[in-house]
Amino acid sequence: MFRTICRFAAPLVLGAALVSSCSPRTAIRGNLLAESQIAQIKVGESTQSIVARTLGPPSAQSTFDKRIWYYIGTHEEKWAFMNPGIEEQRVVAIYFDRRGTVERIQRYNLNDARDVDLVSRETPTSGRSIGFFEQIFGNLGTGVRRGGAAPR
Repeated sequence: MFRTICRFAAPLVLGAALVSSCSPRTAIRGNLLAESQIAQIKVGESTQSIVARTLGPPSAQSTFDKRIWYYIGTHEEKWAFMNPGIEEQRVVAIYFDRRGTVERIQRYNLNDARDVDLVSRETPTSGRSIGFFEQIFGNLGTGVRRGGAAPR
């Protein structure tokens, strides 16, 4: 009886484990706005306070013009041991006029993204670099006085 149960249960458990390991792990990062949320914002009518109430605070504001708000969101999926891949990326830029009213709404997606070359140079710091053995053996003999009391 036990052997019969094991013959049927073992393949079912193994099959369930294999199927569940193949499902992706998804992650939503940032503020991935739905079109229904964006549709609530009316150009020429909605103010900054209405936008903040409807969409929440922006992910970022423009560095040089605080009247541009950016809502940035990504949807990532990771399959088993593979590196995560971006399935969807949306950036919604909302431009306000001087009165704080929405002037225009611009949408960007993954196709609008551009690769940026990062600079690999390092900024030198003051001080000296200590080696591997100095890190390991550097504290030997320091910090303990006779009588067992450590310095303050």
